[in-house]
Amino acid sequence: MLANFFGKSKPINFLVIFGLFVCYFLIIAFSKEFTFETFKELAWFLVIFSVLNFIIAKNQLTFDNSYAFLFYVILIGCFANVIQLNNLLYANVTVLLFLRKVYSLQSSKNIIHKLFDGGLWLGISFLIEPYTIILILLLYISIFLHQRFTYQTLFTPVLGFIGPVFLYFTYCLWYDKTEDFTNLFLWYSEYNFELYFSNQYLIPMLLVGVYTFFVLLVKTPKTLAVKNLFRRNWIIVLFHLLLTGIIIILINERNASELLFAFFPTAIILANGIELIKKKVLADIVLFAFLILSFIHFLL
Repeated sequence: MLANFFGKSKPINFLVIFGLFVCYFLIIAFSKEFTFETFKELAWFLVIFSVLNFIIAKNQLTFDNSYAFLFYVILIGCFANVIQLNNLLYANVTVLLFLRKVYSLQSSKNIIHKLFDGGLWLGISFLIEPYTIILILLLYISIFLHQRFTYQTLFTPVLGFIGPVFLYFTYCLWYDKTEDFTNLFLWYSEYNFELYFSNQYLIPMLLVGVYTFFVLLVKTPKTLAVKNLFRRNWIIVLFHLLLTGIIIILINERNASELLFAFFPTAIILANGIELIKKKVLADIVLFAFLILSFIHFLL
């Protein structure tokens, strides 16, 4: 039932999945006071979903289905505290706009523009959350896999990145706030993961982690055995997951919002796992299990 419905990418699927997110959102909203910030959160996530859906559909990271978008929303339900209006949310929006350029490098059209824009968005994200600069590696991995290294492809992202950073430095210098700028480069981490050991996070993290590991174990050898476009995209997704994991580890102020960075590559991997299941009944069982987990989360 669920596998048949979400097994095709249709406009109605987007509405249904967004409706699922609204259910999660309302449960969270009713547990706290409704304010103008509540509606801003909803608006920002609508932007996130639009960009996310565009990246997945445009770059064929899955087959023609809605599983990746569905899993992204289910992951939000499993870790509903990611719904917060803070700097990490804004950083995630800019990172998604950066990822739009990273994954689009499979096309040779407007390469220099894509690289400059990618560096620009990552520069903005760096100003919001400095650890996201680690994702510059993902851009160069994509260049290596989809294009080729030249002086232009190597230095264009750097020029794009320097633009917003230099403007911020000028602002700080003018208003005598150079300490704010230098703080962007003072990295340290307390490595305090106590938050994740509560039942509210530990149980869904273990279940999602186990299924993700299983999919990687089965899907990766098959994908790497065939030289095609999806193989290169799969490698990028794997590095994407690894780099976002590093970002999550390094971030100091843990409030669950940081987990949102890893939802994109995780959703892509989980969606490809569903595609591996040939029997629709088994696919339905997996999808129902994740849906139930996402709502049980609110009782933990």
